[in-house]
Amino acid sequence: MKKLSWIFLGALAAISAGCATTTKPIVMGAGVETFTVGEKLYSTDFSDPENWVLQMSENTESDAEAIVEMGDGMMDLFMPAMGCTAWLKQKFVGPIAIVYQARCPLETIDGSDIVATDMNNFWHCSDPRNFDAVLEETETHYNGDFVSYHEMDGYYASTGGGYNTTTRFRRYPRWIDGKDIPHIALNDQDNNPEHLLVPGKWHTIQLVACDGLVQYIQDGKLVYEIKYGDKIMSEDRPDGKPVQNEAVYTREAYPPFTEGYFGFRLVRTHHQYRNLSVYQLEPR
Repeated sequence: MKKLSWIFLGALAAISAGCATTTKPIVMGAGVETFTVGEKLYSTDFSDPENWVLQMSENTESDAEAIVEMGDGMMDLFMPAMGCTAWLKQKFVGPIAIVYQARCPLETIDGSDIVATDMNNFWHCSDPRNFDAVLEETETHYNGDFVSYHEMDGYYASTGGGYNTTTRFRRYPRWIDGKDIPHIALNDQDNNPEHLLVPGKWHTIQLVACDGLVQYIQDGKLVYEIKYGDKIMSEDRPDGKPVQNEAVYTREAYPPFTEGYFGFRLVRTHHQYRNLSVYQLEPR
């Protein structure tokens, strides 16, 4: 059974909100020739819980309760024994850059020995059968279990930390009708110490989608970038084991996702988020 508490984490909120800074997109890599940063479409101090949908997997490993705190400039998600996706209910259309700050806090809750582990993102995501269904939890889809998102359209990126040091980019879907399909899966930054989370440190994350140009930027470093014409790695699981093959990223094979939803993703960890903003990008 899912256990969830909404409480005011006064001490943690004060520590986090007190050091907030403004975040704006940076233009780097192929972005320099592709777009300029336009108007701000959205920003939040997380005092709007009605604008968020939290999907949490069943808690089967611990009696510890999940804790969610929103407000005072921050979203605080304590998920000691489950996976969670926090979707922003606002749909974004066209080229965008999403930028925010996040950390795995050093403070503990009720003596928890939870570790700082990987930070994950979904953006420009939708359900191919019913666009808005990513916000609607069902028994098989969008229920907090990671695999329940495998059939949606969209982009995914992660920064490794703790017991999971994978730093990856994927283009979804990974499944169609419950079966694995070839999809873009970049993992050459796994275990790279330059990109691993530092417990207690605020990391700045930037996500870009601009007509097929996709970027994942962390702390001013370009972690992953794909643009049409690039050689990429495609992953399939014909016998249940991942097999990677080199492919070319083309518009015909991988049409761009041009609208959708954004979500934070975490599993069995404690993350805090602040300074979330979304900007329109203007193609050159």
